[in-house]
Amino acid sequence: MDEYSPKRHDVAQLKYLCDSLFDESMATLTDSHHGWVNGPTPESNLQLNDLIEHIASFTMNYKIKHVEDEALISQIDEYLDDTFMLFSNYGVNTQDVQRWQRSAKRLFNLFTGECAFL
Repeated sequence: MDEYSPKRHDVAQLKYLCDSLFDESMATLTDSHHGWVNGPTPESNLQLNDLIEHIASFTMNYKIKHVEDEALISQIDEYLDDTFMLFSNYGVNTQDVQRWQRSAKRLFNLFTGECAFL
C-alpha cells in the first residue's frame, strides 16, 4: 500500500491477506494429528505469526490512511488477536476455535460489505 493507492485496492489487499491467514490457520488445524495439541514453536505456527505481523503492519498503514474505517480496522484487530491467541496456546479447545471462526465470519462479512460499497 502506498499513499496513492485507491481504497478499493487497499481493501482488496487486506481481504487477500486475511483470507490467506484463515486458509493457513485452517490447514494448521486440520493437519494436527495430535488431537488439538498445539505448540507455539513449530514452523507452521511461526509462519502464521509472521503473517499476523505483516497484516498488523499493513493494517496500521491502512488505519493512518483511512481513519474513517473504524469498524473494519477494529474487526481486523480482533481477528488478528483471536488468531494469535488460538495458535499461541499449547492446548486448543473447541470454544477457542469457535470464537476465532465467529471473528473471521464477522470480518469477512465486513469485507463483503466494503467490496459491495466500493
